[in-house]
Amino acid sequence: MGSWLAKAIVQRGIGALPNPHYWNELLQDRVTHSLELTDERFEDSLRNCRNHLEQLRRYGSTAADSGFSVFELGTGWFPVVPIGLFLCGAREVWTWDVAPLLRFDRLKLTIRRFLELEQSQGSQDRLRAMPEQLAQLRQVMALCESPEGLEPAELLERLGIYYRIGNASRSGLPPQSVDLIVSDVVFEYLSPEELFEILQEFRQIATPDAVMSHTIDLGDQYATYDSGITKFNFLRFSDRLWRWLNNPIIPLNRLRISDYRRAFSESGFQVVAEISQRGDPAELARTPLAARFRGYSIEDLLVSHTWLVAIPQP
Repeated sequence: MGSWLAKAIVQRGIGALPNPHYWNELLQDRVTHSLELTDERFEDSLRNCRNHLEQLRRYGSTAADSGFSVFELGTGWFPVVPIGLFLCGAREVWTWDVAPLLRFDRLKLTIRRFLELEQSQGSQDRLRAMPEQLAQLRQVMALCESPEGLEPAELLERLGIYYRIGNASRSGLPPQSVDLIVSDVVFEYLSPEELFEILQEFRQIATPDAVMSHTIDLGDQYATYDSGITKFNFLRFSDRLWRWLNNPIIPLNRLRISDYRRAFSESGFQVVAEISQRGDPAELARTPLAARFRGYSIEDLLVSHTWLVAIPQP
């Protein structure tokens, strides 16, 4: 049995437990040790933050220079991107997740990493962090050290960052109130129906000059755990079989780049920039495709990771 199949069986078992996100977190924390804010993870998130801001400055209005509102889909374990956006002048950041993954110790560690970056004089070079925002971040760090016992969400609100759990397609935010909408490797976990719903919500809350910036992983993520398979491996399976192999906690939708382009367009957005990484054509050629994927072009199937930037259609 390949290790990816073992991984699939373990995830299937965890998915059948009550509160599967808790058990999945325990597995990653105590067994695989994958819940660490490594230098690589921190730098990757900083780079994503810079890239999102660059797109706002390139395709958006003057909001990037005068204070702007942000919606982030997928807070994750460490709120590097929301805090980075705050440091760069966001007046408010709404960050949503499907499960309460944020913990006090992880928030404190994230803040400490930013303050260490400031001390090494790297914050200005990498983020153009504003002095006033850095002062506020130091104040929140002091609260982390105090016995007040504030919850992570309460601490983030001191920075104008609003942490929410639930269905982001029903955010309740006012129409045309958000200047920048971002996500990093989140869309691939949404069903086609969920993707369309969230894009419709984004279209409603986006200002006329808003910018969306999303990174999307289109590959088989089991390949991360098993070097014997490629990122095209999951294209072999029918939808029926994939439902049994897919991770029930964070299921991959297997949508291709053309599906995302179409979803953006049908939701009222125009893609203005696309940077895609492609896999090895020889590896794809050796993959027997399920019927669902035989109608896609080779170029479409080869895309394993993409970064899409879009603006509201007039």
